Order: sequence, then structure tokens, then C-alpha cells
Amino acid sequence: MMKKLILVACWIFTFAIVASAQTTFYFPHLANGVLGSTIWKTTIFLTNPGASGTASGTITFNQDGPNAGSAGSPFAIQFVDEIGTPTTGTINFSIPAGSSKKYVSTGAGPYSPGFATVSTAAGTVNGTSIFSEFTTGGQLIGEAGVPQAAALLKQAIFVDTIGGYNIGVGYANSGAKAASVTFSLISSGGAPVASTTQQFGPGNHAAGFTSGLFTGVGPLAGTMQIVSDQPLATIALRFDPNFALFTTLPPVSISSLINPAMRWMEERPWLAPLTSVARLLDAFQMRV
Repeated sequence: MMKKLILVACWIFTFAIVASAQTTFYFPHLANGVLGSTIWKTTIFLTNPGASGTASGTITFNQDGPNAGSAGSPFAIQFVDEIGTPTTGTINFSIPAGSSKKYVSTGAGPYSPGFATVSTAAGTVNGTSIFSEFTTGGQLIGEAGVPQAAALLKQAIFVDTIGGYNIGVGYANSGAKAASVTFSLISSGGAPVASTTQQFGPGNHAAGFTSGLFTGVGPLAGTMQIVSDQPLATIALRFDPNFALFTTLPPVSISSLINPAMRWMEERPWLAPLTSVARLLDAFQMRV
């Protein structure tokens, strides 16, 4: 009986840790600024889904480094919130239970891409973002939603370039270590088509088209697998042949029954302090 009580107490304590765990997620691609005859803006929505308590934290921004292998740098992007309060650089938020916040980039300056990291110091938040393209006169041309993303070691995006369509992909290395990333193009029948490996700097962001990663490959429908030794956050965009219309293609995880478990064993999480149990559980579940 005593053993059962201890076990129940451990589970309650563990779930209490999970319930109070900090939130960290990413928006893998931000679009802001003037590009040709259009203006791009990014809108970020956050909400506190809790029944009580205030969620507080930050949104930080990184922009592309000069090349993929270099480190990224802070992105001093300008936003205004739902009541018109401006901010530049890091956004500090405080959201009561059941409430939400809205932040819209101003579109000022030349076009510059990057990514955002949302981290809470207290409570939990959920979020989504939107890419919006406008004429210089302010008329909306098109937009697409971008869900919050986790950073994964193995993932894939769908590729469909038949009929002149184009697939763009944005990816971010949110960690402090450089990543070795392998991109593998796979046909709809599961056959490897092409592969390339890239060294990707810490805190860096990059974006491009699959046609640029795999030159000389003809139209196909399939997937592009992204395998990295450091977790990456990723999003894809599908453009029509005239680049007038676009939609987002969220990635899917690539599961393995052996590798995540082996990595978990190698990291020896049982040696970590008990206060980090929730983070380790979240990380393990994400990898599986």
C-alpha cells in the first residue's frame, strides 16, 4: 500500500511539474519589409489558455546570417500591439488567463527574413502567426497562417513542383551549437532522388526553394526530409507558378523506434535535477 501511495505521489508531483513547465516554441519564418512592389508583414497572436494565473515571457527575434554556416544575430524588427503600442526588438508580454495579445510588424525597411522564439517565464501560452503581402498602397494581396512549431531533429515537408508550382522552405537553428543538416528529396514512391548536406550556424535562419537545393531535378510530388544533429524549427510555403498565391505547408515529424530512445539513454536524463523532469519529458516526447 505504501509503495502505491509513493508511486501516486510521484506521478502527481511529475504532472504538477509538467503543468507549471515553461513554454518554448518557434515561428520558423518571419516576413517583413519592402520586396519589389510589395510589402510583407507578420502578425503574431498569443493566448493564455489557462483558467487562472498570468502567463509572462518574451518573444525574441533572429535574422539571417551572411551565410548558412555563420551565426545568426538579433533582429530589431518593429511591431505594434492590438492597441497601437510600438516595440522594437524583444517583446515582453504578460497575458491574464483566457486573454490574448496581437503583434503586427510594421513592414518598414527593406525585406528581411528571420525567425521568432516564444518563451514564458511563468504560465503557458499558445500561438500562431500570419504572413501577409500588401501592395505599396496597402491593399492585401494574400496571406497564410503559420502555426507554432517545435524544434525537431527529424522532419519532412511535402514537395509538389508539378505544373510549375514552387516550394519554399524556411528553417531556424534556435540552439547555441552549429548544426549539420541533410536535406533529402524523396519521390512519392519512397525512392531517394537527391541529397545535400549543409553546415548551419547557431541562432541562424535560412530560406530558399527546393529547386535551389536540388538543381537539375525535374518536377515531382513527394517529400523533402530534413535530418539534423541539432533541433531545427521549419515551415514550408507552396507558391503558384506566377508567385501570386501561396499557402503554408507545416512539417511532419519522422519517427523512429530506436534512435530517440538511444539518444535519450545517451543523455542520461536521470542524472539531471528533478526540477528539469518536465523539460526532459517534453523533449523525449517531441523526438518520438
